[in-house]
Amino acid sequence: MKRLLLAASLAIPAAPLQASDHIDGSVTTKHRVADLTDLFAFPTPDRPGWLTIILDTYTAVAPTGHFSDKVNYTFYVRRAARREGERPGFDTRDEVAIRCTFVTPHDDAAHTATCATDGGLSATVKYSAVDGPMAAAPSGGLRLFAGQRADPFFFNAVFTTAYSSKGRLLAPLDQNLIDGLNTLAVVLEVEIRQLYPKDPPTLLAVAADSTTQDAADAPVRRLDRIGRPEVSNITLVTHNDETDLRDTYNADRPFAVAADHAQTYREQIGRNLTFFDAIDQHTDWTEANRLALADLLVDDFLVVDTALPCDQASYLEIERSLLAHQAHTTCGGRKPAEDVVDVLLGLYTGGLAGKPIRDGVDHATHAPTTTFPYLAAPDFSNPSKLKIFLTNKALKAAE
Repeated sequence: MKRLLLAASLAIPAAPLQASDHIDGSVTTKHRVADLTDLFAFPTPDRPGWLTIILDTYTAVAPTGHFSDKVNYTFYVRRAARREGERPGFDTRDEVAIRCTFVTPHDDAAHTATCATDGGLSATVKYSAVDGPMAAAPSGGLRLFAGQRADPFFFNAVFTTAYSSKGRLLAPLDQNLIDGLNTLAVVLEVEIRQLYPKDPPTLLAVAADSTTQDAADAPVRRLDRIGRPEVSNITLVTHNDETDLRDTYNADRPFAVAADHAQTYREQIGRNLTFFDAIDQHTDWTEANRLALADLLVDDFLVVDTALPCDQASYLEIERSLLAHQAHTTCGGRKPAEDVVDVLLGLYTGGLAGKPIRDGVDHATHAPTTTFPYLAAPDFSNPSKLKIFLTNKALKAAE
């Protein structure tokens, strides 16, 4: 596994730049614009029957950085149903793909982003690599934003690395590795009945991927995929001489992972859950629940219920309720302001009733907003520009 160390001049302790899905393998290290860093899905505020999906990409994008016409992003939305019993999980069907493509002239002309479904639902916006987004247009059930935003992810990298790699709990410390970094964001608001005219579902499964083609007649290559946060960098973390699975994992198509790959991920996740459970010197997972959670995490997608309240912490609430054989009570999914790292560590170490384990970083430097496009404006201050420059220099040296 490549460990990407930040330069000491970043004024933070040296730590692997592996956050959520940021820089999760050798492929995304080399193809940064295709590096999917975060996925969010939640009911659109004040618009019943609408779903908001946010995809972030390109770790530490430079102030003039932009999308590429050589990389496409696809959102996958499916109906979901809880599967109860001895093998709890989610059954999904009726996939709708929302494909996003880009036109990026190599001059001062505005760039164009278009997201469309096979059913004819589409939206297009123009943006400038220098001046930022030029439009965010609602159109017939689909609203789109594309452009730079402040990276909403936050975590203590030193704390998380000690937890996942060494099995140690350090003292919490407010030291956010992502502070000052920006990302490229695609933000969609979509009316669910436009995706599913007959019997619109409320429980949905959402994932995304990035793909490219080396030539017009060449096969499509998947560079990255994303569902729940921290699957590749924490949940599938390797120890000692184990094989790094991240590039293989990222090349799998969402909702269509080959059986042999799924079994490999299941075994690795099972071993890691045993490792994480022991960190507090107390066994909190029964064998049956541990294996059920591993099964559930192999199916990597966000689960969101647009019919239930979304005004409280909800990340993994649907999954935990399913494993506990209880009805879920929140929208689930993932919202930009949620402290998903604390929730995840608390679950892995404390079991289904585990409380969040604080790493000391409780919020993003630039808080997300409650209105479209939900993410804060990019940070173009001089300290941010310096950190982005030094981060990219360190990442380039580590390729």
